[in-house]
Amino acid sequence: MGSPWTARALVASCLALSLAAPAAAQSIAVDRQRGEQMLDQIREDLVEHYYDPTFHGIDLDGLIDRARQRINAAQSLGEIFGLLAGVCLDLHDSHTLFMPPERVQDVRYGWSWRYVGDRALVDWIADDSEARRQGLRAGDTVLEVAGFTLTRGNERTISYLLSELRPQPQLRLTVERNGVNRTLTVAPRIRTRRPRLDLDNQLDRYVAEMQEATANAGRPKPKQERLADGALYWRLPDFFDAPGAIRKQAKTLRRSHRLVLDLRGNPGGSVGVLVQVAGLFAAKGTPVVSIRTRADREKMATADAAAPYAGTVVVLVDSRSGSSAEVLARFLQQRGARVVGDVTRGAVTGARVFNHAAGEGDIRVLYAVMVTVLDVLMPDGSRLEGAGVQPDILSLPTPDDLERGADPVLATAAALLDVTIDPLRAGRLSRP
Repeated sequence: MGSPWTARALVASCLALSLAAPAAAQSIAVDRQRGEQMLDQIREDLVEHYYDPTFHGIDLDGLIDRARQRINAAQSLGEIFGLLAGVCLDLHDSHTLFMPPERVQDVRYGWSWRYVGDRALVDWIADDSEARRQGLRAGDTVLEVAGFTLTRGNERTISYLLSELRPQPQLRLTVERNGVNRTLTVAPRIRTRRPRLDLDNQLDRYVAEMQEATANAGRPKPKQERLADGALYWRLPDFFDAPGAIRKQAKTLRRSHRLVLDLRGNPGGSVGVLVQVAGLFAAKGTPVVSIRTRADREKMATADAAAPYAGTVVVLVDSRSGSSAEVLARFLQQRGARVVGDVTRGAVTGARVFNHAAGEGDIRVLYAVMVTVLDVLMPDGSRLEGAGVQPDILSLPTPDDLERGADPVLATAAALLDVTIDPLRAGRLSRP
């Protein structure tokens, strides 16, 4: 299953695109021509690979024709990218996206938000960021950003707009704290990349390898800690670990009889790893998911021959838990585990990324289209896409908890296992 965390490495002859005005790039006529090439490729990828050949009843050709007309009238590259992205977004599918060419300027805003219940709360601020100097605080409620009113329904699209389609050289936002609204204009940190990498060149190949290594080094790591005698805290940040790493973590699991499994912030990953982890909790041959493609339907079941874990399980989820993490949470919930936290993302399909180039001759830009190629159903036939997992116990941190670094959600989960943890200590335990 696809993950928004996965880094996109730069590859050969990648002509990155600038935040500057079109006069600094190719003419708008050339940009429109490339936009049409990309549009044709998006259509081809969807027609050949999208899991539902009816496109949920959408008139795909009509959608493409309208986008083409608007691309031919577009006045900027950003507008063209927005139209291309809109074709994918109109499918209302969590894993189908237009992934535009890399830009020369890498924009880092220095802060982030996440949804907690019905509020978008600031959950991280870089120490050296303009956002911190402007007085932004962890726990502030974000009401508006870049002119958009945030809702739980649109926040992923707005994040995609700000990070991929239209990075902002100045980001205006309105936040609220204790009933008082403030409007800030925050300048991000902008770093200029090399405009072109050629993997036939040894130095450029080394640069690309180092970029990929840096991205992997920043990936959160699994964590296991003892909460008390026989009680284990296990945080799984994603589903990308090799089978050997999962087996190693399973050894610690089997030495405990109470478990808090933390899937908060876990965006998903490999369905194979999902099935392996599910196999730690169910007998061999237990159905985990049903995968539906255009051609067929396949049931995936556990294969671990060892005795399944028989202890008490509490699963933690939040609004960033997605894809494989949601499937595992629901799988365990249906087997008696209690799920604590927030409603999950509801982003549960499987996708492939198709890489392409647009342009002529030596001047070509690389871009990609992520296409949902399979639907994912639970063994009982239910779908989590668009719905998410509903926790048994709704437990949310307050703005003050986020600012103090406290984790009352983990403290609540531990109490269900008869373990008492102060929320501040819980915050230290769950910190990446």
